[in-house]
Amino acid sequence: MIKLIPTILCGGAGSRLWPVSRELHPKPFIRLADGQSLLQKAWLRGAVLDDVAEILTVTNRELVFQTADEYREVAAIPAHQNLFNRYILEPFGRNTAPAIAAAALQVAAIHGEDACLLVLAADHLIADQAALAGDVASAMQLAAQGKLVTFGIRPDRPEIGYGYIEAQGNSVKRFVEKPDLATAQAYVASGNFLWNSGMFCFRAGVMLREMAQHCPAILDAARACIAQSRTAAGAGFSQLELDAASFKAVPDDSIDYAVMEKSANVAVVPCDIGWSDIGSWSALGDLTPADGQGNRIDGEAILHEVSNCYIQSKERLVGAVGIHDLVIIDTPDALLVAARGCVQDVKHLYARLKAA
Repeated sequence: MIKLIPTILCGGAGSRLWPVSRELHPKPFIRLADGQSLLQKAWLRGAVLDDVAEILTVTNRELVFQTADEYREVAAIPAHQNLFNRYILEPFGRNTAPAIAAAALQVAAIHGEDACLLVLAADHLIADQAALAGDVASAMQLAAQGKLVTFGIRPDRPEIGYGYIEAQGNSVKRFVEKPDLATAQAYVASGNFLWNSGMFCFRAGVMLREMAQHCPAILDAARACIAQSRTAAGAGFSQLELDAASFKAVPDDSIDYAVMEKSANVAVVPCDIGWSDIGSWSALGDLTPADGQGNRIDGEAILHEVSNCYIQSKERLVGAVGIHDLVIIDTPDALLVAARGCVQDVKHLYARLKAA
């Protein structure tokens, strides 16, 4: 039986969810209405799969204690108490290709090159776990044949915020960038395009061979970095803290650009799993039930002549009069007001604040 290692990538900033998502409290730690964080849901997503004995998390070293605390809450469930947590700690973000290179090198060294990594994002939402489990089983069959498998989401609308995969069955014809609206509409109408979910399944050795072919500089630098890095272990966990000086030498690139778009060895599993990347305040707001005027309220608000607004205010009352199609996010030290049609642009505020 091929060993499956769910591998959670926890490196994104979640800049479009400012002011709740910040550098030291990034998007995966946002709590949803059920009290669980996106990160906890990602961990459980891997934990409930058959024959999983450990979970690997790639995260920033400054967040490891917070991450362990998050896992401790959900690991208290008896069925998950014996799961082993393995961490790879990055000194700073370096995109998905270096993270996956380090993860594949570690899994190959510990479990052998035939072990499968199931790469999951720490900040996505998947509503249908049973459907995901079936799709993971299909992906593992393809991975056992030596394929690099990506999970493609069957689109239910034209979406300009996602990349797309043109597919025929399990075959990938091409990866395409985020389209404009007219192109997205054509993609959806054709029935041949899937959203690129950023989730993957592959044998460790296969990924390492593909990286050696398509991005050897990333693989070689990651291997050299691991050789200079420190390990530590305790009850139920181990961690590899990547050496900061040598990690700077690892080229910054995404796994899509570095490997997936170049490889002739890629397959896709089309999925209907209730997936969302929770990539904007509109997406997060959609998780809250709407009132008769289309307003979605998370917290305390009093409204008059208000429609199609999302208001989040956990600590004080927000009053709104005569406004429409706005997003209002109130936190103790920052207030965001945005037109619903411009929520993707919140990332520009985040960038300006970070540069200040």
